Amino acid sequence: MKKLLTYCLLLCCLVALTVPSAAKDEKKEEGDHFSALAFLPTGAGRRMMGAGRTASVDFYVNSYSTDEEAQRLAGALLDGGPEMLLKALEKMNAKGRITLSGRVGSYDLKFIRSRPTETGRRVSAVTARPLGFLATFFSSPSEDYKFGIIVIDLKTNKKGKEEGQGEMIYAAKVRVLDENKVEIENYGVAPVRLMSVRKQ
Repeated sequence: MKKLLTYCLLLCCLVALTVPSAAKDEKKEEGDHFSALAFLPTGAGRRMMGAGRTASVDFYVNSYSTDEEAQRLAGALLDGGPEMLLKALEKMNAKGRITLSGRVGSYDLKFIRSRPTETGRRVSAVTARPLGFLATFFSSPSEDYKFGIIVIDLKTNKKGKEEGQGEMIYAAKVRVLDENKVEIENYGVAPVRLMSVRKQ
């Protein structure tokens, strides 16, 4: 079963390129660490185990991707499709990583963006492969689902701390619809919900 999600051009995986990031803000945001509670969806596949359970997630950012990196990846996607995007991501150094409590290992995040919103900021990240620590909870995706995607929306609370919520797509298929939109197909019934996101 698949849930089809349509976003504006690179909203999730490359984010809007028309709004440049302030270099000072990017430098300030380096070294972020977020924690969250992941809510596993029900009915995500034949091998689904523990539907509705929660797990602790840690999301580490070593540095954020630059406007130039975003434009390069956007060009790869628009010119050569998801295969060229995948190859471009695989050649990049990791910008951060994500871990799931109780699961061995971590997964590198090759592209991470932080963009301002009306209420705070949105952090988006992409891996060049599915988030394998969730394989226990989902049936194995086909070879077409080659990306993992994370999006969190943050706002500052009364104590001056960032908090929010988001989604984690275990495995995604990306298709270009036209010059203004890409289509992101999530493997499974719904993305993993990230709740109680906090900057550490």
